Amino acid sequence: MKRSVLVVDDDELLLGFLEEILSKDGYDVTAFESPVKATEYLSDNSVDLVITDVKMNEMTGDEVLNFVQKKVPKTGVIMITGFGNINHAVRALHKGAHDYITKPFKAKEILFRVQRFFDSGGQKAAPKKKTSSAKKSDKKEKSELVSPVDNSQKGENKFIGNDPQIKKLMRVLPQIARNAAPVLIQGESGTGKEVFAHQIHANSNRSEGPYIKINCANLPSELVESTLFGHVKGAFTGAISDREGAFDAAGGGTLLLDEITEIDINVQAKLLRVLQENEFYRVGSQKPLKANVRIIATSNRNISKSISDKTFREDLYYRLNVFPIEIPPLRHRKGDIPLLANYFVDLYSSRYGMERKEISEELMDFLVNQDWRGNVRELNNKIHRGFILAQESKEMTIEHIDNKLFSSVDNELASEILNADLPLMSIEDMELQLIKKALEHTQGNQKEAAKLLGISDRTIRNKLKNAKKDK
Repeated sequence: MKRSVLVVDDDELLLGFLEEILSKDGYDVTAFESPVKATEYLSDNSVDLVITDVKMNEMTGDEVLNFVQKKVPKTGVIMITGFGNINHAVRALHKGAHDYITKPFKAKEILFRVQRFFDSGGQKAAPKKKTSSAKKSDKKEKSELVSPVDNSQKGENKFIGNDPQIKKLMRVLPQIARNAAPVLIQGESGTGKEVFAHQIHANSNRSEGPYIKINCANLPSELVESTLFGHVKGAFTGAISDREGAFDAAGGGTLLLDEITEIDINVQAKLLRVLQENEFYRVGSQKPLKANVRIIATSNRNISKSISDKTFREDLYYRLNVFPIEIPPLRHRKGDIPLLANYFVDLYSSRYGMERKEISEELMDFLVNQDWRGNVRELNNKIHRGFILAQESKEMTIEHIDNKLFSSVDNELASEILNADLPLMSIEDMELQLIKKALEHTQGNQKEAAKLLGISDRTIRNKLKNAKKDK
């Protein structure tokens, strides 16, 4: 019998995305744009899990949670929230929500959360009472809940390697971690920049504080400043209340600015001020706020070229570059491939509770001789795929990893999207459908979707924004 999930979100695009990925994963999904209609449905129908956005027009996520607790108490609830509302999400957990996930998120993250709910027996969390020790330290409470990626993927946050370049990085890691100076980590996509950043935080004296990750490439340009620094009521159209930003949420901890070179040049000047003065201003406010945050930044771009092109500030670069870290691509440390491959086999064996599988000699030779344009991330995905396809086999072979069915998808993905079988519609609607299909294939990654479509990620953001306005 299929497990049932009800999704409620007044963002039509996000609702459609959630409905599609959950249905494809085998869940019986019912979706509502209207939270009122969703609660009416819940009154007459049995549902295992409700996934609800926090901010909606007709009802709030809190009201949906209260309704579920009163009317269908055996149903679990997962909240969707912006990271700026993390304090709110923590309160929701204390009120009995099973879990929450922060925007932006990828398909695999929401699927992991849903699966974890059912793996736990499909029971909603009991409302938690604050203990005296919890009341004394809200910061500690945040540190345990503020970073969903960290809590759910600890096994993938280890930095693995015996290559001399990697050993050198690991030797210097403790010195970097114990310092409060900014860190700039450079390297190609998939090399492990985020993993190394996590290691810096985990080994620092801020490890008990929050660890906030902001993907700068996925932030709409008009919301970057508010996302980072927060805003006050009335600062702009739609600012109906004061809102904290990333620097508030990361107070006492670490803020990771992933792909920092994607931030608008004007906002870069304000980041420079934070680094120089340890203070920031919320949008619409003249009151300076202290920033007790360590900043780690990453980039996969050629920063020298970005500086020459006037898209990245040279003074900000030098402020960030106190500890310059370069993560080498996997093709430059091929001796680590067997170590990484076996590590990922162990990881998925543990995750799925299955017997460990050996990697055949032929497969290992195959892995070592690949170029790995996607670096460690691509190797991880291949091993994950192979582990699942190997099923009852005790050995993983090339066929499991390089399965022709999936290889054809990998090689012809862009062609498939651009030649999608779409019904007759306007050019604007067709563009939107192609964007949605590309986002589906990239699990919500706008930058990768833009590459497939041959457009800029800014174009994708603008198209989605305009679609929402016209809704």
